[in-house]
Amino acid sequence: MARKKRKHNPNLIKGRRSYTFAEIAQVFGVHVRTVQIWRKHGLKIIDETSKPYLVSGEDVRDFLRVKYSKRKQELQPGEFFCVSCRSPRRSLPQNVRIISTGRKLGSCYKQVIIKGVCSVCGRNLTVFSSDRKWLKLSKIITKLTECKIQLIGTEGHCFNTDIDGGLDEET
Repeated sequence: MARKKRKHNPNLIKGRRSYTFAEIAQVFGVHVRTVQIWRKHGLKIIDETSKPYLVSGEDVRDFLRVKYSKRKQELQPGEFFCVSCRSPRRSLPQNVRIISTGRKLGSCYKQVIIKGVCSVCGRNLTVFSSDRKWLKLSKIITKLTECKIQLIGTEGHCFNTDIDGGLDEET
């Protein structure tokens, strides 16, 4: 069974329209009870005395944007997001590796993967970035090593893929 989305697109709601709880639930594909819980968490109702409750579309949009911005955490240069600690962390300087993928980002930058180890819990950290940000990071962390993607253990292998007998022999 597919997992439900934790984040809903606020742009699906029209700002100048009023919605009932059932209509909001239908737009986002959630249960009506979810929208009722949003009301308990601060979603504004137009008129508390009339039923069904009506909610302004702009209020729904603002509520969801504020809700999702609370979870977002900005990373400073040289920081990774640690999923174990659930907060931005710096890597141990001797464990930072930069892997160049060779893919282009736009017209002039290339993609790099920056890997490290959390200084608090020791878990592996990964950030997808560009070579432009890598140069900024190299000023912060002085000891960086660039890793090249290499094939390991290819010596001595035969590239003959003939199923019958391997190497061609004279008969």
